[in-house]
Amino acid sequence: MSAAKQELRKVVGELSEDESRILLKFAEWLREQKEELTDKEMAILRRGEKQIRKGDFVWWQDVKRTNV
Repeated sequence: MSAAKQELRKVVGELSEDESRILLKFAEWLREQKEELTDKEMAILRRGEKQIRKGDFVWWQDVKRTNV
């Protein structure tokens, strides 16, 4: 098993139940993707990861205005 997968297992084990559900939805979406991310998409993803590490985010349920 690769180092990345080992680290992922460790991180997943430390997530809350809500965080686990979010990660699962993302992982399922990622698995379904047939194309690689573009450089622009990767830059956006990295920027988002940096914001999350800094704690600069809000939960969707805290900002949604209608039931979706």
